[in-house]
Amino acid sequence: MLASIKKAKDSYKAHSKKEDVRKVIRDEVIEMALKENFSDRVRLANAYMDEVVTAVKRLNIHGVDVRAVVSTKLLVGTASGFLKVITEVGMHWDPVLDLPYVPGSSIKGILRSNALELCKEKKSEECVKYVLKLFGSGEIFAEAEEVFGFKGFTTEAHVGKVVVTNAYPTELSEGKLFAGDIVNPHYYKENKVVENEYEVEPVPVKSLAIRKGVKFRFVIGVKELEDAKKLSKLLFNYDLKKPSELVFLLLTYSFSKGIGAKSSRGYGYMDVEVVNLW
Repeated sequence: MLASIKKAKDSYKAHSKKEDVRKVIRDEVIEMALKENFSDRVRLANAYMDEVVTAVKRLNIHGVDVRAVVSTKLLVGTASGFLKVITEVGMHWDPVLDLPYVPGSSIKGILRSNALELCKEKKSEECVKYVLKLFGSGEIFAEAEEVFGFKGFTTEAHVGKVVVTNAYPTELSEGKLFAGDIVNPHYYKENKVVENEYEVEPVPVKSLAIRKGVKFRFVIGVKELEDAKKLSKLLFNYDLKKPSELVFLLLTYSFSKGIGAKSSRGYGYMDVEVVNLW
């Protein structure tokens, strides 16, 4: 993919006399991406995740080896990621594996956010404290009393006891990784903001999204058993035997609500498959 973009840039001079050079390059990059064969890179990503699983087990950390299937188109890193300057829609990209990915920090943040929402519904201060102990806490919780409504609630910044790797595509959909997508700039005309919406003349802007049916793989490790047990009881009234069971419950719940950009518009929904839980 990186080589394809370089090829498109090299063609810049050939189109330098055209008015919209950026559009020419964008169309070339999208066409290349849709035709690109990612099979070898996907196999390499899968082998890499095998090594990660082995490493986590050798560290005696409880974990879960997750495969999640994209059930709708997926967008990640749209605001500033790779491809932003070309297609206007960015994407998180690993320059070593030459593949898109979902950051582990994003997955961890989604798990924590949804766990906190569940705690808030239960109006349980104890529940919130266990979520922050497991998933970490930062400056965002400096005003925790106002956020959660518990008088005198305080917390200190720490990294937590849950570790999440980046999620990489490890299985293609019908041999393909990408699908074409469209963004409509509804409120601009001739690069100016319109004052009246009736003046809008939306021109579709082509972009890329992860294709429906692509399978991602990642690993979540949990270092603490007792805290996970207590949180599982508070959230789901479930007596777990392994801390990774709690992660799986939260993951299934969170992914059913969508991840990444435009989840409110139907993007980013994923079905979770667990290959191994230890």
